[in-house]
Amino acid sequence: MRTIYRKWSEHPYPGEQNPPKGSPEARYWPMFFIARGQDNDFLDPFHQRINWRIKHPNDIDWETELFIVEQTLTSLTPQQIRLAQYWGTGEATAKITTMIFGLAQKYRLGSPHVARVLGYFHAAVNDTFVMAWFFKYLWDAARPNQYDRNLPMVLSTPRFPSYPSAHATVAGCAEVMLSYFFPRDSSRIKEVMAECAESRLYAGVHFKVDNDEGLRLGRQIGEMVVKLIRAQTL
Repeated sequence: MRTIYRKWSEHPYPGEQNPPKGSPEARYWPMFFIARGQDNDFLDPFHQRINWRIKHPNDIDWETELFIVEQTLTSLTPQQIRLAQYWGTGEATAKITTMIFGLAQKYRLGSPHVARVLGYFHAAVNDTFVMAWFFKYLWDAARPNQYDRNLPMVLSTPRFPSYPSAHATVAGCAEVMLSYFFPRDSSRIKEVMAECAESRLYAGVHFKVDNDEGLRLGRQIGEMVVKLIRAQTL
């Protein structure tokens, strides 16, 4: 039987006396491709009920996950530290948008096509953030530094719950969508988005499972949007 996971809102960060307080309002924002049903049900663009591909935190071995974080942070390579700092500084979506412009130039896309790619991508990212915040505050899972207060952190820990990782969820969505628009570069796109997700483990701010499950959730959202795009272009 799994140990009940710790709640983010019940345990102070290192050096603090009170538990952190968050801003859950993003979980209620309007979405472009996903519709809200009743009782936490959501509908895809084809009005079908979504069965989310993400583990419940009660089904995760958090002791093992903490061990992975501790072992990772004690053996970081310079490249892993650089990845943590690169993806953890500024907006990850800004870096992905720059990548989109580079790929658009490589594929010689005209301005209307570039606008179309950006429109679909950013609308999907909006929905991805809403769903990431929905699950973050639904489950209220603690951060690594709320289990081990002496972790050698690379970056400071964000002030919202851990599971799933928003970086990873966006990366999963971006992997699917950019691979659809730029298929010849799908291998490189997948590699870059995996680095984005993994960087949060290297930073010490997420468990590995936060990233793995975030990628799965993001890919699911990306697949919904790509399915819609394909249907619209038939």
